[in-house]
Amino acid sequence: MEQQIRVLLTEDDKNLGTILKAYLEAKGFPTELCVDGREGLERFKREEFQFCILDVMMPVMDGFALAAEIRKLDKKVPLLFLTAKTMQEDKLHGFELGADDYLTKP
Repeated sequence: MEQQIRVLLTEDDKNLGTILKAYLEAKGFPTELCVDGREGLERFKREEFQFCILDVMMPVMDGFALAAEIRKLDKKVPLLFLTAKTMQEDKLHGFELGADDYLTKP
């Protein structure tokens, strides 16, 4: 039996987070939504995830700091930044932190 892919979604915009969570779950990916990086990190430490989607601009702990902490715990879990930060420097920083991809919100 195949292992189900569980997604950690960190997004401080509750409306967008709820929509993304519903979409991912409709596609068969159980998803846990966290509204800030600290909550996401605590959830990552307690539970097992096979994929992480991180916003960058969040309160308490931003997505860059969260990615750095996740990489200390797990070097292989795929990380995707989904953010409004469109500057080239931000994209490069995301990849330096170990992101597998960096997508900007329209």
